Amino acid sequence: MEKTKILYFITRMDQGGAQASVLLTLKNINKQQFETYLACGPGGRLDARLKNDPHHMFFISALRHDIHPKYFFHDLAALVQMGLILRRVKPDIVHTNAPKAGVLGRIAARLFWRKAKVVHTFHGLGFAKEHGPKQFKFFVTVEKFCARFTDVLVFVSRRNAAEAKQLGIGKGVRTELIRAGVNFNPILPLKFDPVAKKASLKIPANAKVVLALANFKPLKNPIHFVLAAYKVLSQMKNVYFIFTGEGPLKETAVNLAKNLSIEKQVLFPGWRSDPLELLAICDVYASVSLREGLPMSLLEAMSMRVPAVCYDVDGIGEVITNNKTGFLVAPNDINTFADKLKVLLRHASLRERFEAAIDHRDFSEFTAATMVKKQERLYRSLVPPTKKNGGKRRFFRRRRHFKKFNPGEK
Repeated sequence: MEKTKILYFITRMDQGGAQASVLLTLKNINKQQFETYLACGPGGRLDARLKNDPHHMFFISALRHDIHPKYFFHDLAALVQMGLILRRVKPDIVHTNAPKAGVLGRIAARLFWRKAKVVHTFHGLGFAKEHGPKQFKFFVTVEKFCARFTDVLVFVSRRNAAEAKQLGIGKGVRTELIRAGVNFNPILPLKFDPVAKKASLKIPANAKVVLALANFKPLKNPIHFVLAAYKVLSQMKNVYFIFTGEGPLKETAVNLAKNLSIEKQVLFPGWRSDPLELLAICDVYASVSLREGLPMSLLEAMSMRVPAVCYDVDGIGEVITNNKTGFLVAPNDINTFADKLKVLLRHASLRERFEAAIDHRDFSEFTAATMVKKQERLYRSLVPPTKKNGGKRRFFRRRRHFKKFNPGEK
């Protein structure tokens, strides 16, 4: 049986949920039925993992991560480069991920290789009202345009799907809910020592730890993390806060911690390759993001039975059960966020109750195995194993009636 060729486009292989999802799919997809290729812009932290397979990996040298008018000609060049990759691979399915690669990749597929079915995954909507009304309207218009030549739109959370529907994105287009997934049976290193791990970060063995696995981009909102830490530390002394990652707001966050005189207890260790070990030493997981799809870092926290305090945005409320496995707080309500952190940090019995609830919850829809199986099922529905894609296709897809999942259904 001839394999179905799938070409994945993603903007850059940074350390993030979209990238982790794509890597999990590449690793676990059925190799007997599917042949996979990946194309991305250069400069990602995970590039080294990909260079050992030059026949199935392509770097789009002109592709830039940021969206800005100054990159207009780079984007045109990237579009052509994507087209050359499409002509070389001749995929049956093009699966785009991330905002910029999602737009350019779908346009390239329609300009250079119309035979392919096109899938786009929203790992969270890549635009927010916090960007300003003009930018928000522009991004919505672009997504509406690109949806016209997309065969399937995939969402990782029901809230994202409902918001897209409300905005008119993908009207008449088939939609699917495929959760991001992680391994819910994580294994720590055999000789893992939590005391030694804390010591490596200059944290006392008996101190409480609050952890955020994120980056310093505006929508991850690191400034609120520092402000919440300040409010907690004004009443509790033996607590340490860790915010990992890098990004444009790191210097601002570091300076704020210094100005508030909490720099010794608010740590910014940069990108880490030991997230499970950090989760193993933390007492509470924290998320102050203003925009999320379905954060894999939160799923990893659940896999390690760590209760969480989170701003209630997008798919977070579909992972956390309020007052049972964690606390959900209205976005931007720093005072309540800090209060919930203090409650969990002060009451070990409450943390234990939340941990037990996490342990008993069914997370099967959030596993990596489920994610990959649903993707395989989607691919087979688009290109059955016995029928290869072929023939010319219209630039804009024909309107058809699809059975779409209802974002409000369970």
